[in-house]
Amino acid sequence: MSSTDQFADTITYRSDWYREYRHLRGVDEVKKRLERDALFHALAERGQLTGRMLDVGTATGRYPMLFARAGWRSVGLDIADAAVAMAREELRRSDITDRVELVCGDIRTVTFPEQSFDLATFMMGTFAHIPDTDRIDALATVHGLLAPGGCVVISNWNTSWPDGRMLSLYGSADREWLLRATPAPEETAAMLTAAGFGTVYVQHFCPFTDAQIDHWIGSHEDSPDRIQAYMLNNNISPPGQMYLVAGAKDAAGTGQ
Repeated sequence: MSSTDQFADTITYRSDWYREYRHLRGVDEVKKRLERDALFHALAERGQLTGRMLDVGTATGRYPMLFARAGWRSVGLDIADAAVAMAREELRRSDITDRVELVCGDIRTVTFPEQSFDLATFMMGTFAHIPDTDRIDALATVHGLLAPGGCVVISNWNTSWPDGRMLSLYGSADREWLLRATPAPEETAAMLTAAGFGTVYVQHFCPFTDAQIDHWIGSHEDSPDRIQAYMLNNNISPPGQMYLVAGAKDAAGTGQ
């Protein structure tokens, strides 16, 4: 994720924010699980179970470490020094140091080798932090970094969701900024198409209010997980608090 010294008109993320994000509990923790499960479901549907992945806006390095434990080799990229420092601290305490690389850098100017990844992700609203005018170019860069048959997945907040709370650690000004900056599902899909991706599709997830999730915590805490899994497995996709947009690069190295 970004900080104000790199991107104008965005949210400031400091070390204490990353530390709090890493240890979220309650409703926030459930949302993080549901996002993780929706992503892994989408990849399983594609038969994409291992490879090399790039997580853009990696923050605490959560996804690179999750993927490394699932057998992938992963790279986490973040523009914020504080994020990368905290992610490296977490990685040093793990048993997957040989499978994860954490890089401080900007996806708009990154110099990874072409076709070096099988998957690229922008999770938990990270994509909103890329300025509007740079988004298609950033996705075109990602397209070039993906091997033929590779996939990009973007996870955004659904700004039309009624309560719009997102995560509890966001203040009201942060939420207002995210509501302005986050594209709608169809806009995100159109940007992927413009950047050269094919077979673009949208998957809604977390179709629960915060009050519903909070009600389940303590007695039936896995209810949202089980309900969402049933919906994903049966292609039931009502609007939710978040959505994934995925696009593929074809086997010839273009769109599809």
